[in-house]
Amino acid sequence: MKASVVEDFVGWLDTLWMERLKSTTEAKPELSIGIILWPGFPLMSLAGIVESLRHAADFGDHSRPLYCRWTVMGEQIVHASCGLAVQPDAPYTNPHDFDYIAVIGGLLPQLDAAPKRHRDYLRVAAAAGVPIIGICTGVFVMAQEGLLTGVKASIHPYHAQDFRSRFPRLPMSSRQDFIDEGQRITVPGGVSILSLMTELVRRHSGSDRAAKVVHQLSLTARRDASAFDRSRVDDVLKVDDPRIQRAVVLIESRKGNGVTTEQTAETVGMSLRQFSRLFCQSVGVTPKRYILETRLRYARFLVENSAMPMTAIAFETGFSDCAHFSTAYRTRYGSSPRSSRTGKSPSKV
Repeated sequence: MKASVVEDFVGWLDTLWMERLKSTTEAKPELSIGIILWPGFPLMSLAGIVESLRHAADFGDHSRPLYCRWTVMGEQIVHASCGLAVQPDAPYTNPHDFDYIAVIGGLLPQLDAAPKRHRDYLRVAAAAGVPIIGICTGVFVMAQEGLLTGVKASIHPYHAQDFRSRFPRLPMSSRQDFIDEGQRITVPGGVSILSLMTELVRRHSGSDRAAKVVHQLSLTARRDASAFDRSRVDDVLKVDDPRIQRAVVLIESRKGNGVTTEQTAETVGMSLRQFSRLFCQSVGVTPKRYILETRLRYARFLVENSAMPMTAIAFETGFSDCAHFSTAYRTRYGSSPRSSRTGKSPSKV
């Protein structure tokens, strides 16, 4: 490393260590999380952290950061995968100001597009003993930086094959909302971030504040959407062909709505005939049948676990009208949607 580069890094490190959060209160919050965003990051993951901390931070709905705090760090605007621009709250800050540093990864092709200082900061924070949370492809970033040695990572099923091919020696699971290994926490993304945040709030601020988060975010004690998504995927991911695994995750992630056999075959890079044959061999039903089954399973979940009107459920699950929905539902489950709602316990899909 050239002398000028070393001096630049040391200078930045000195500045980092002097940079402290400016708080309106002298007392350190019960839970504080520093956030680093990668280009193309999923907005849901950021919102899951921020909204959980916001509700846990104060009484009522006043949104005062009394008990919890979050800070998005960086030196330039970052665009989410949906296109929304986020301006960092502060420059890179002394990692000891935080209980955790969360890295929210972006689209895989953009992992190398983040500023080099992002990676420098993660290594410094890890060396300082601050726990690192990898969210979505942020887990890939942690692996690239050697921060997952000796720990098991939680990976989204959609990225499981990518992770295996890039890091074949690192243990992973695609069946858990999060994995907490102490100094390293990994989350696959999506609504799983809410499971982690509820646990962190409980750990640092107590069960009452965690209960407030659950209530304010309308989380249910019944099986939630992520449980629905995993219920079938976990079984089917036992198939060997990664293309079929990816197809199943694609169908399940959309709950069968707005997806066709032709589109799925094209997405996984196979001809329609080859895809249909291999899918049927691996899963046991045709892609078209699997898509319909997925829509109906989600419909049954909504019928038995929500108060949505039947017409709304029909449209939500891709049926043109309530009559077509009721006919398909009765054919599959042997009773009408209304009978299922009034006469059965909540579905375990």
